[in-house]
Amino acid sequence: MYQKEHEEQIVSEILSYYPFHIDHVALKSNKSGRKIWEVETDHGPKLLKEAQMKPERMLFITQAHAHLQEKGLPIAPIHQTKNGGSCLGTDQVSYSLYDKVTGKEMIYYDAEQMKKVMSFAGHFHHASKGYVCTDESKKRSRLGKWHKLYRWKLQELEGNMQIAASYPDDVFSQTFLKHADKMLARGKEALRALDDSEYETWTKETLEHGGFCFQDFTLARLTEIEGEPFLKELHSITYDLPSRDLRILLNKVMVKLSVWDTDFMVALLAAYDAVYPLTEKQYEVLWIDLAFPHLFCAIGHKYYLKQKKTWSDEKYNWALQNMISVEESKDSFLDKLPELYKKIKAYREAN
Repeated sequence: MYQKEHEEQIVSEILSYYPFHIDHVALKSNKSGRKIWEVETDHGPKLLKEAQMKPERMLFITQAHAHLQEKGLPIAPIHQTKNGGSCLGTDQVSYSLYDKVTGKEMIYYDAEQMKKVMSFAGHFHHASKGYVCTDESKKRSRLGKWHKLYRWKLQELEGNMQIAASYPDDVFSQTFLKHADKMLARGKEALRALDDSEYETWTKETLEHGGFCFQDFTLARLTEIEGEPFLKELHSITYDLPSRDLRILLNKVMVKLSVWDTDFMVALLAAYDAVYPLTEKQYEVLWIDLAFPHLFCAIGHKYYLKQKKTWSDEKYNWALQNMISVEESKDSFLDKLPELYKKIKAYREAN
């Protein structure tokens, strides 16, 4: 009881910094280190969000949110405090206040919705340009760090292969080892290909215009309003190439389908390209990132570190089989970039 009263007192104090009359407050969500309260005010319903992160990091995100809002991206308005701050916080906890927006759920299996999402991603990347964080904020950047990231993931994969070999009777480990050598080889080839690509050139261009990525581009952050995607919140961002978001989105879609659908990929990339055109050399960087076995590495990471404590062995085994199916079926397009690049541009022109 004391903890609940203490929490209510903190929330009340946080809300007192905003220029609204508060009618009612109710805890709406509490998961993954984040709490969300629905707040009824004299200016309509709001959402107060608490995150376990330093205020300097939250400031980097909330100022980016305001930047996107100023650029006209469809995004829930973020509110400033009476003193003009975009967030509040102490030590490791931060708070921000947004308008509550409601719309139609967006799903990965809806082809037309996904095309709209890819188009939205293009608008997002355009709107992100020119963002310069303040000195008080703590920025996050992966620009120029792909080589290091790839090497780290490959080292972890090799380590997980050794762990798997020590559990010969474990079903997950048996399946993992059957495919690990191929995934390791493909990852090493992607690392080599990165050296021969225009990754460094694209990185320098991105550094100059200051664009950022969503980092965790998931449909849970979006809703559909009047037939178009609308961003409910900016969960996390990082300075990086826009292709990072494309890789994450495409992988998420294909995992839902349990197989890589090359024709669908072309249609999705064409929708993005119509808003944010990429050169063939830039698509080559995306192809390299898609070739790297991010999905296979991720499920191994989760299993051997026991990150999903609520998952059963059956769920882990199903997830592994699904990741393998998607990773293996990528062979159908990875060596066809020139042909598929032309298809993406032609599809874009035809639609």
